[in-house]
Amino acid sequence: MAEPTPNNHILRNNLLGVLIGAVLAGSLAHVTEGGIAFVFALAYGLQVLVNLILGFAHLKKGAAPYFLSALLVLLIGFGACSAMVMMTLRIH
Repeated sequence: MAEPTPNNHILRNNLLGVLIGAVLAGSLAHVTEGGIAFVFALAYGLQVLVNLILGFAHLKKGAAPYFLSALLVLLIGFGACSAMVMMTLRIH
């Protein structure tokens, strides 16, 4: 089996963070009546910002995984936040 590269670790860690956050926020959405979606969005916004900063800091030595991670977190995080808000609106 091929040895994982540092690029794979960046993507894996970001996607695991998104997955864990989505599961936790989804399980708390009913209890907090959708208020957790705001916290969820802030956390993912911060994750995107950190990835962009790290991407620009590593422009000469491999910034692609950071920019790809930022894009994936934006896409997945937006979808997850939208789903939480819609799920909460259907409850009431």
